[in-house]
Amino acid sequence: MNQAKDVLTKMRIQRKGKVHPAFVYLDGIDRPFLEAYNNLAVLNFAYGREAKGRTLPAKIKELIAIALLAAVRGDTTRDHIRKAISYGASRREIVEALEMSMHITGAPSLEFGLMQLMAVDEKS
Repeated sequence: MNQAKDVLTKMRIQRKGKVHPAFVYLDGIDRPFLEAYNNLAVLNFAYGREAKGRTLPAKIKELIAIALLAAVRGDTTRDHIRKAISYGASRREIVEALEMSMHITGAPSLEFGLMQLMAVDEKS
């Protein structure tokens, strides 16, 4: 297996099968950057054993990600909502994270985030 497949395979394992298509594309253009990005993501999002010993629990990290993604209308907001729920976040905690986003970046981030949460709930 070549290095390109190694990075993407590692990412799929760490992310339980899901890799954003943009990263697959990036792999063909700048593999060293993708590998460096993934190493940072491992620490930030508690992927695998490499992230052991980090201070913030995965649930809190996902709530932060949700608030930030809602602020920029990120296309992976739903994925992070699902992850937060899998780490034990309640709907109320997700809504409070979105409310914090609104406080800093305005009502559209709250509205966007709530729409993403509603879409996740509809598929449940």
